[in-house]
Amino acid sequence: MIIELKDINKTYHNGAPLHVLKGIDLTIEKGEMVSIMGASGSGKSTLLNILGILDTYDTGTYMLNGQLIQNLSESRAAELRNRMIGFIFQSFNLITFKNAVENVALPLYYQGLKRKKRNALAMEYLDMVGLADWAEHMPNELSGGQKTTGCHSTGPHSSTTGNPGR
Repeated sequence: MIIELKDINKTYHNGAPLHVLKGIDLTIEKGEMVSIMGASGSGKSTLLNILGILDTYDTGTYMLNGQLIQNLSESRAAELRNRMIGFIFQSFNLITFKNAVENVALPLYYQGLKRKKRNALAMEYLDMVGLADWAEHMPNELSGGQKTTGCHSTGPHSSTTGNPGR
């Protein structure tokens, strides 16, 4: 399994304690798609922040691809986010002065890949989601659906996730 949470608890202490997550168990297998739904204030964002290694949990166990996610340095957390976790935001977050292939290739730059390899992989990802013909287009030349699909192509691109943004 890629993600395994066991008995995750999180409490915020801003005045009176606010117990946001209570005993959360979650397993996500390679290639599995998961939706997290709930009422406003139910802890969805907190859970996503913990899964994305942007926030910590109080008690329980979080395993990511067999590694315990606990007490990580900021640099180690950033490395794991870069290599293992993709974020899909509600807004597009495309860089306006970069074309589609450059936007998709950007996370690969931070993984240390050479430009030729980054661009080749980015083209593969765009082709996989049906946007190869739009590779040289700027974000303002793409439809809303194309922007969303392009954003989904910018997650981590490794065999670990088994999902290049689809």
